Amino acid sequence: MKGVIFRCLEELVIETKGMDLWEELLEQHCPSDRVYISAQSYPDEELVALATSVSKTLNLSMPETLKAFGTYLFSFLAKKHTSIVNEFHSFEHLILSIDKVIHSEVQKLYDEPNLPVIDASVLDSETIKLIYNSPRQLCFCAEGLIYGCAQHFNESVDIQQTTCSHHGDSMCTFIIKHG
Repeated sequence: MKGVIFRCLEELVIETKGMDLWEELLEQHCPSDRVYISAQSYPDEELVALATSVSKTLNLSMPETLKAFGTYLFSFLAKKHTSIVNEFHSFEHLILSIDKVIHSEVQKLYDEPNLPVIDASVLDSETIKLIYNSPRQLCFCAEGLIYGCAQHFNESVDIQQTTCSHHGDSMCTFIIKHG
């Protein structure tokens, strides 16, 4: 996982629970003196361990924690990459461009970003079907990113997940009602 994701989690934890908790989490789950650098890669297991502890600290389920993190992650990334986000005129435009535009930009910024495959299509003027496929199975975080994108564009959304890799499906499918 890229360091930028860890940096976002660090910011979220410090903002909501303070620096002491973040330092405690690092001591429990990471090599000593770990500092996350945005462009470097770190073991996925470190992020899972940190997120699990955050989940316990907040008394939330892991899916709830990942959704909340994903929502926060969108705004974190949007602040860091305003020129990319400003290319999009609407929620729908950005969602439909994740794989072709957003992920292309990510690949320019980071070596070997290990991105999920996203396929989004319009079902009707208020409905998008988004297929998420990743061996990391972070569909709950992806759902949070969708909510974060909707907040950015002041859109209301209702998301139904009709298939999920956590339930044995080969990929995750989201039906997104927006407007």
